[in-house]
Amino acid sequence: MNFKRHSIHTNIASILLGIAFLFLFSESNAQLSNVKFSTKSPYRTMVSHIGFLSPSSGSYNPELAARTLGGDDFSIEQKIALAIKLKQIYDKHGGLDLDDISNRRNYRNEDGDFIFTVFEDIPEIYLIRENSNWVYSPKSVREINVVFRRYYPSAIPPKKPKPKEKDTSKVDSVNVIEKDSSGKDVVVKKPAPKPVPEEKPIIRPEKVKVDLSNPKASATTFFVFQQDDNYHPELAAKTLESINQLSLEDRITLAMKLKQIYDGLGLWIELEDISEDPNYIDTTRHNKEIYVLDRQLPDFYLEKVDKKWMFSDASIQLIENKHRQVFPIGTDGLETVGSILRKPLGKHARKEFLGLELWQVTSLTIMFFGAWLSIIILSRVIMFLLGYLSRSKEERKYIRGIFSAGLTVIICYWYKMISPSLELSIQELQFVIIVLKVYGIFQIVRFFYNVTDLWVAIWLRKANEREDQIQRGLAPFFGMTAKLIFILIGIVLTVSALGYEITGLLTGLSIGGVAVALAAQDTIKNLFGSIMIFLDRPFVIGDWVKTDGVSGSIERIGLRSTRIRTFENSLVSIPNSRMADFTIDNMGMRVFRRYKTYIRIKYDTNPEKIDEFVDRLKEIVRKHPHTRKDFYVVNLNNIGLYSFDILFYIFFEAPTWGDELHFRHEIIRSIVKTANELEVEFAIPPNGLDMMMMEGNGGKLSKTSQKSSGDKPFGFM
Repeated sequence: MNFKRHSIHTNIASILLGIAFLFLFSESNAQLSNVKFSTKSPYRTMVSHIGFLSPSSGSYNPELAARTLGGDDFSIEQKIALAIKLKQIYDKHGGLDLDDISNRRNYRNEDGDFIFTVFEDIPEIYLIRENSNWVYSPKSVREINVVFRRYYPSAIPPKKPKPKEKDTSKVDSVNVIEKDSSGKDVVVKKPAPKPVPEEKPIIRPEKVKVDLSNPKASATTFFVFQQDDNYHPELAAKTLESINQLSLEDRITLAMKLKQIYDGLGLWIELEDISEDPNYIDTTRHNKEIYVLDRQLPDFYLEKVDKKWMFSDASIQLIENKHRQVFPIGTDGLETVGSILRKPLGKHARKEFLGLELWQVTSLTIMFFGAWLSIIILSRVIMFLLGYLSRSKEERKYIRGIFSAGLTVIICYWYKMISPSLELSIQELQFVIIVLKVYGIFQIVRFFYNVTDLWVAIWLRKANEREDQIQRGLAPFFGMTAKLIFILIGIVLTVSALGYEITGLLTGLSIGGVAVALAAQDTIKNLFGSIMIFLDRPFVIGDWVKTDGVSGSIERIGLRSTRIRTFENSLVSIPNSRMADFTIDNMGMRVFRRYKTYIRIKYDTNPEKIDEFVDRLKEIVRKHPHTRKDFYVVNLNNIGLYSFDILFYIFFEAPTWGDELHFRHEIIRSIVKTANELEVEFAIPPNGLDMMMMEGNGGKLSKTSQKSSGDKPFGFM
């Protein structure tokens, strides 16, 4: 029972709170419903200003709202635009409560003046009393554009006209003939009379009307009605009427955001280049009746709907997401950045210097030097912390380049993001964004260039540790290929950032590529030859090869040619296209290296000693750690003219020619040592005279010749 009472009381309380909320809401809306124009008090002036600019009030009349702006400095059309901007300032500021505004006709501030300031943090905007009417002061009206740019930084103001140069042709004095006291004529200089200023007629710009009959007219309606001197966002919003569910306020908000997107990206739309054909067809988009205003924003386009050219439904639905992408920190963040940049200069911030305002020049200078110092300091700090990871100066250099390029890319992106807060003109902002894009692309290419160099350096270091000749050849090849690809991608992206059409460029490159291919057949053959060499791997760096009459070791395998260091220490370069076609005898790929020689011993060596000597030679082969044990030949093979010939035929397991020479030295030394131990003498070949004497004596040497030959300490192999 108590639970039921509690629930009943809770429901009653909820109903009463809901009724109270609805009452308060209706009271707040009642202030702006059935608005009647009056400027008898600050409250009535504010209600007239805001009420006649609120579509929900049912009394939308911007001309009446413009009458709350005092002064005669602006036309009624300009005042309408300023009144709309002032309301948008209030909407952006927030916290405007009409109940807090005084309704007293004779209101005075603390100083006793007839002045009412709407917000304390916007002292430039205030109401004054003129002839019993409360209106915005003329000074406040002149400051609306300045305050508006503070709250909407991407609404770029038109460029200030340059001051006219002083006319040096003006005469400061004139010669006048007068009579002196004696009656003679004398010439006297007197100041020249001041010229009467010429009254220039007031030239009003041609009034633009809402026209949605063709792409050019719709684009003109959208952009012109959002300019400072002709600000009518409710008219620009008519280009977004393709979605009927949106209210006027929503369309105005989306129109402003879409304009900010174009301004924030630095896109200048040339209205004169837009088609005036009401039946325009885009042949690149399946012959549809659409028109893309700028190819950098292909998702935002005009579409013909019921004979009217308006932004398509798809374009309107993308505005919010694209606005968040272009302004990640929001327009409020841009406003904060702009105020921070202007604050140190105070009242001097808006002074003109070098064609820009002083705070803009100062900000650009600080941004440049700040980025430069930040990159240097952060790179050194990071290298100090991570320096122990790299083993060589070369690798540390590449790591420093990677961090430097990466930090530069981040800074360029950040500067591009806050660049609208500099309040530059569209052309100036476009130039700044293009510079940041191109420099950012260069740093991205530099980043991957250093990553590739570091990758190749680590690859080569590990290949050297493992003594892997194949990897030593692959690393530089793939490194050069990767860097070439990065450079080509960077060139294409740079051309795109400069505003050129990539599709035409790629088409031109394809056609030009065919022409270049025909003109550079040999180069392309060499390139494919190098690819085949790396895929087939007929040799690697360090191999001893014989090909096309050239014998030597492979020193370098490049994209165009292979370099061979001959045994005469000369360097031979052979194109890879020919190397891929040649028959290559790779001596370096041998598992065993053959060694064949004849050991010649004297005739007077007895057979028992010959057998023992041959057995000892076989034992030398079996005990050596780098000889082939399963196949070798050591036998008495021949009876020569002057010696018994022992065939010594073995194989070395030697990866390089230098190892083979070293193993030969060890075997020959063992043979000589064994011969000395067994007192086996090597036969000495006779000279030419001995041979003649042998033939004359029936094939026998004379005793003198035998003695002279036997005195030689070494034999012949």
